[in-house]
Amino acid sequence: MKIKAPLVEAVMQHARQNITPFHMPGHKGGRGFPEEFLNNLAVIDVTEIPGMDNLHQPAGVIAQAQQMASAAYRSHRSFFLVNGSTSGIHAMIMAVCKPGDRLLVPRNSHKSVWSALVMADVRPVYIQPQYDIDNLLTTQISVQQVCEALDRYPDAVGLLVTHPNYYGMCSHIEEIEKLVHDRGKLLLVDEAHGAHFIFHSALPPSSGEIGADIWVQSAHKTLPALTQGAYLHVGSSKMDWKRLAQVLGMIQTSSPSYMVMASLDWARAFMEARGKDLLQQLIIRIENLKKLLKSEYGLLSLDDYGGWKEVAAVDPTRLTLDVRSLGITGYQAELLLREAGVQVEMSDMYRLVSIFSVADKEMEFEAFIRGCDYLSKNISLRKDLSSLGFNQLSISREIPEQIMSPREAFYSIIENVPMRESIGRVCAGIIGTYPPGIPRFCPGELIDREGIEELDDIQQRGGNLFGLVDNLLVPVVKV
Repeated sequence: MKIKAPLVEAVMQHARQNITPFHMPGHKGGRGFPEEFLNNLAVIDVTEIPGMDNLHQPAGVIAQAQQMASAAYRSHRSFFLVNGSTSGIHAMIMAVCKPGDRLLVPRNSHKSVWSALVMADVRPVYIQPQYDIDNLLTTQISVQQVCEALDRYPDAVGLLVTHPNYYGMCSHIEEIEKLVHDRGKLLLVDEAHGAHFIFHSALPPSSGEIGADIWVQSAHKTLPALTQGAYLHVGSSKMDWKRLAQVLGMIQTSSPSYMVMASLDWARAFMEARGKDLLQQLIIRIENLKKLLKSEYGLLSLDDYGGWKEVAAVDPTRLTLDVRSLGITGYQAELLLREAGVQVEMSDMYRLVSIFSVADKEMEFEAFIRGCDYLSKNISLRKDLSSLGFNQLSISREIPEQIMSPREAFYSIIENVPMRESIGRVCAGIIGTYPPGIPRFCPGELIDREGIEELDDIQQRGGNLFGLVDNLLVPVVKV
């Protein structure tokens, strides 16, 4: 009898295609791992047998590995996460906040933040990040916005910051840290895309360097670690790490993957030993690549957009390319690059976002250039930008009205309705575009026409939405 396993068949088909990945995970198809580790992945898929320690009661090798991660990242204490940064975000919000507490939250936070607000029954105070209207690009929150939010909500427990965002943009986090701590509040940082920052001085500052109270990092995004591998760091004596460990025991699986945990240990050890030199090479290669792509194909990077007052730095290892000069959307460009054997991390209306890591060498850069050459010569989808409706795309900057708390909405009686029929109803889920996983509507918010039209526009042009039921219906509170 023939065994049918569709997912196995799909991943094996992908492996046979030999596509060059410019997306997470940072080990890039295993190139970032030692051969012995790769050859024994199935063998090291063990459980809590003698000598292997226990993630939830570490006293041996896991405790040692976490202590070494703590030293590398300049934290008071560090924890291994096997359920990704999502579990770390859930844990830090649940450990910091009590039910009913207020937390200052940038609107461009990852969707995992909103699920944490529901679980912890925390009341969000939203800060709308600045917006580059010419480039349809959300940037970062400003120091002034943080100051105003702290003045308006003195009872807030603290502030959560995304550092960096998906495009590698960083806020003035050092000024924000001082402002938050001067008010006696806590600074929580989603540093999912910045696990590599600490290993090179040319990169933006890491949360451990600026004095954050608690922060989470997705090692698997930019370091040689397996998917779902992440770190959670405590940087302040104000944080009750025992309480945090208790929450992690509730959130994380009781059967943690030793493959993932071992890869977290390897990522830290490898980056401490070779990270600085390899990151230096990577930064130079990407800088040269940007110059070549601009001169040969007219592809601009964020460097060509000009400065933003609210952005202190942009990660030089994150490559964001504007494809408007080719007359196509980022969504279309991603599909064409795929034909050329190159897969990027994400696309939006104007741009392609590629994740490079220390596992990318000259061969991978050459593949990327070949992909861009194919892109420029095979644009069968070329259309005039005005015909695509770019000029008519409306992005609302208004935060929807909060009718009820996220938790109250989530636990209400829910019905699922078509997008257009959801206008004027209270959202019961988290609806937005993925990647990057930024919500447009959150639980408890009034769904408005502008937001639905915006999401519909993005979907019609090739973007992906999350939070819809059967990819069609919006969950709303039943009247």
